[in-house]
Amino acid sequence: MKRSKLGLATGLGLSVLSYAALVGWARRALVADPPLGQLESALQSSLAETGLVATDRYVHTPVGRVHVLLAGQGESTVVVLPGLGASAGDFADLLARLARRHLVVAIDLPGGGLSDPIGFRGHPRPAWNEVITAVTDQIGIARFTLVGHSLGGLAAGGFAIAYPERVERLILISPVGFSRRVPLRWNLALAPGWLDLLALYQRAALSHRGGRSRMESAEDRYRRLVGLRLGHASDLATVARLIQPGGLRPESRLLPALGVLSGRVLVVWGSDDRKLPVRDAQPELDYFKGIRLEVVQGAGHLLPVADPDLTARFITDFLGAPRD
Repeated sequence: MKRSKLGLATGLGLSVLSYAALVGWARRALVADPPLGQLESALQSSLAETGLVATDRYVHTPVGRVHVLLAGQGESTVVVLPGLGASAGDFADLLARLARRHLVVAIDLPGGGLSDPIGFRGHPRPAWNEVITAVTDQIGIARFTLVGHSLGGLAAGGFAIAYPERVERLILISPVGFSRRVPLRWNLALAPGWLDLLALYQRAALSHRGGRSRMESAEDRYRRLVGLRLGHASDLATVARLIQPGGLRPESRLLPALGVLSGRVLVVWGSDDRKLPVRDAQPELDYFKGIRLEVVQGAGHLLPVADPDLTARFITDFLGAPRD
């Protein structure tokens, strides 16, 4: 019996040491990023391919430098926040359509796109608020419509809760924050080192895909390079800051945003969204009757990329509708 217990303890100890060594190796391997100049060049090629005429600039904020795309003009301003793993450049087709009628400001949140990696601690909501405030203040925009997709929806809703007087309307596309439950795989983010291994796997897969593709479009190349940059586990660790075992943290909930801005909120969701199923959010979306909910049949999580025409139509129609 003693020998069996000793053997079990030894095996467990070796497994822990092996896992720690693997995580350490992964963290060292994840240090290198694609050079920023390479990303900027890829972005310009991608924008030219999609036909978006935009100005890109960097804005210094209290939590680091963030990258911004500005396009179009008009009396109203639309601020767009992409989700985790996405960037302003990924939404070029949508931005081009919105820019026909509005001034569009698309922000790469910290850790995404061409913005600085995440350097702040704790829940990201205060940092996101500082970023949105700094960008809009420096551009000179007092009031605007906020559009957030996925994790960007959580950032948009959090800002609306803190500064409702600055948000004309709030448009959330497949947002994080309405479902008490979170996908099981998200809970793995709480396991030490797991995100490092996930980031290493993602980087290897993207590098392999780029090496095999000889006909890669400028848009696909840019998205691949952005994905490689996100490979920092410190950036992916944003997920771990949003959850607790079994569900979202209270500060990761968007229900207060509907109460503050009831009558000024549009929520768009794909019926086939597997990352964040609309059925999990339905009870909370039904709580306030003032919101407008649009469920797109057959659409998945990446609706703004997959169908920019329909997404732009939802947004522009909502902006033109009378406010309750």
